[in-house]
Amino acid sequence: MSHRTAIIGGERIEVTWSVGENALEATVNGRTYKLEFRQVGAGAYWFGWNGLSLQALVTPQDQGYFVSIGGNRIPVEFLESAKKSRKHGGVSDGLVEVRAPMPGKIVRILCAADGRVEARQGIVVMEAMKMQNEIRSPKAGRVVQLNVKEGDAVKLGDLIAQVE
Repeated sequence: MSHRTAIIGGERIEVTWSVGENALEATVNGRTYKLEFRQVGAGAYWFGWNGLSLQALVTPQDQGYFVSIGGNRIPVEFLESAKKSRKHGGVSDGLVEVRAPMPGKIVRILCAADGRVEARQGIVVMEAMKMQNEIRSPKAGRVVQLNVKEGDAVKLGDLIAQVE
C-alpha cells in the first residue's frame, strides 16, 4: 500500500492505494473504492467503478498535475513530491508533452513550432463543449514540435506539442 497527502482541487486529501492486475484499490479520506483500470495511452487512463466508465488524462503542470475527467481539469499536487519538484526543478527538466485535456477542436495557434514560450504561456486555443480553453505550456522552453493546426479535431490525450 502506498500513502500520500495531496491537494486536489484546493482540498487536502489523504490517499492510500494499491495496484494489482487491472485493479486499483484506493482509500480517500477514509472511504475505500475498488476500481478497474487500464492505461490507454501516454498519461491516459480508463476507470470502471460501480457500472460507470470514465477516462482520465494526467498532464504534468508546474508543481503537480492536472487530471482531466469529463471536461473538468482538476489540479493535483502531492505534498511530498512538491518539495522534491521545487528542489529539482519539476517539469523544467527535459522534454514535456502537452496533450489535449478533453476532445475538441483547435481554433487558434498561439505560438510557432521552434518558438520560445514562457511557463503558463498559451500554445493553442481549443474549443470543447462550446467553450474555448487556452492550452498552456507547463514550463519555459522551446516548442520543438507542434502537432496540430487550426481546425484540427483532437481527442482526449492527443499530442498537441512538445516543449523542451
